[in-house]
Amino acid sequence: SGLLIGGRIIGDMLERDLIVRTISATNAKIFGVIADYLYGEGLAKSTIERLDIVHKLEVIESYVAELPKDTVIEKSALLALNGIHQICERIHDELAAIKQKLEDHKQKYFYYMRSVDISADLAKVEQHVQNLDNRFSLFLSIRKFNN
Repeated sequence: SGLLIGGRIIGDMLERDLIVRTISATNAKIFGVIADYLYGEGLAKSTIERLDIVHKLEVIESYVAELPKDTVIEKSALLALNGIHQICERIHDELAAIKQKLEDHKQKYFYYMRSVDISADLAKVEQHVQNLDNRFSLFLSIRKFNN
């Protein structure tokens, strides 16, 4: 999968660094979307706070970034990291869609007299956060098993 030098597989190390950077970039996008909710719509805000999304993402990002750079990570752990990145992308996409739905609603006449239903959208976010929890637990289990 990569060039073998001094017992290290360079390709896997580069893949790991790429995944770490993309997780960080995705989290930054999520934090940007969440910042808008903290001053806005009540149901979205309370759901985000209840799910503790920001803290979870900060811990995951910090843990992954703290992995020694010269450590070769097993293919299974790289797959788990990639799964974490994918679910973070889904969380971002769902939150961005909810934000757009709320912004579109505010452009309607008499929007303040009607409500917009985002409960199904928030249920998707909740499911994605559960998947994130499961994928991070899987990653930790793989790391523990291989160390």
